Amino acid sequence: MATLVGRAEHANTEFKNIPVIDLANIRKSDLNVQKALADEIRDACINVGFFYVKNHGIPEDILHATLDNAKRFFAQPTESKMEIENKKSPAFKGYHPILSGNNNPDNAGDMHEGFEFGWEPLHAAQRNNEEKDGAMAGANVWPSDLPGFREGVLEY
Repeated sequence: MATLVGRAEHANTEFKNIPVIDLANIRKSDLNVQKALADEIRDACINVGFFYVKNHGIPEDILHATLDNAKRFFAQPTESKMEIENKKSPAFKGYHPILSGNNNPDNAGDMHEGFEFGWEPLHAAQRNNEEKDGAMAGANVWPSDLPGFREGVLEY
């Protein structure tokens, strides 16, 4: 961890372009290809903080449906979203409100809200892969009053 922190302290923060990372080779078994992709993602995260992806394989209709679901969720009143606040979940899944996170210790909090969820089998055939959820394993929480939200998010 100290190595990552040390590198982040010396990151080039004067980037001129947002990196575009091509995921076309993400499933290649060649370890050199996998390492090059991991290095590219790592570099973008350290030196820029975010990146675009292309050739991700997610169909346009699913992307549009996911954006619509996000708009429906975040358009709800704050009280409704707070019913599933991620601090109420032992796995930290659910809604996190504006100012609830803080990436800069000199700040009062970050000006964004989000919805945290983890992998969950959508179809019975996927149930044997549940152990891949890792350290943040635990049940997802979902809004009870948004029909199709869970299914749409998991399809994405």
